[in-house]
Amino acid sequence: MTYIKTSKPLKISRANLQLFKECPRCFWLYKHKDIRRPQGYPYTLSIAVDQLLKAEFDQYRERGEMHPALVGFKGLEEAKLFSDQAQLQKWRNNFEGLKYHDEGLDATLFGAIDDMLEFPDGSLAVIDYKSSGAKEITVYDDYKMQMDVYTHILEQIGHKTAKKGYFVFYQVQKNDGFKGRLPFRGEIREVDTDSSYVHDLFAQAVDLARSDTPPKSHSDCEYCLWAGHHKELEPGF
Repeated sequence: MTYIKTSKPLKISRANLQLFKECPRCFWLYKHKDIRRPQGYPYTLSIAVDQLLKAEFDQYRERGEMHPALVGFKGLEEAKLFSDQAQLQKWRNNFEGLKYHDEGLDATLFGAIDDMLEFPDGSLAVIDYKSSGAKEITVYDDYKMQMDVYTHILEQIGHKTAKKGYFVFYQVQKNDGFKGRLPFRGEIREVDTDSSYVHDLFAQAVDLARSDTPPKSHSDCEYCLWAGHHKELEPGF
């Protein structure tokens, strides 16, 4: 299908695409009515850890060294931190991000990354920082999809990818008390990425975002029940 270009190109973020996959109705309400799922308290500690890690990784990048958390990890012996700092800053920016515009769909898919690895053959792999207080580290399905989407975007803008993604987990250690600071332990999780389904999923989300007809209520979605009582919704939505 070919879309007629509009004065306001459609932009769909990686998080929007995840929302579409979870619940098309919630996605439609957000895109058409600006009705968002209720937000919990902000993860200010995770945000702080993320900022500190970016600064620390950049210090190693400037020295041309690998971050200690990644040193010795199997398969990364010849990899290095992505060296183009200016490009990385754009890809990290929430308003710029890693993005591509699909001419056929007349829509842009984008997302902000934490960091990037570069391999000797020029291929790239995204690094994502995660902080956790959980007992066990879990790579959830939406984490995996996150890497699939980033891989797809990189490929669409002409980069070779390693078909891998790397999560750098910093897990709070609770065995030795608090003592005025939180001790963290770094642990790496590698995932294989599959970008083959992303374009079709993106196209479906674009179709729905441009539709004036909302999907039926998602019976398994608690947020749809909440949105059904929202004063801005018309009867029958």
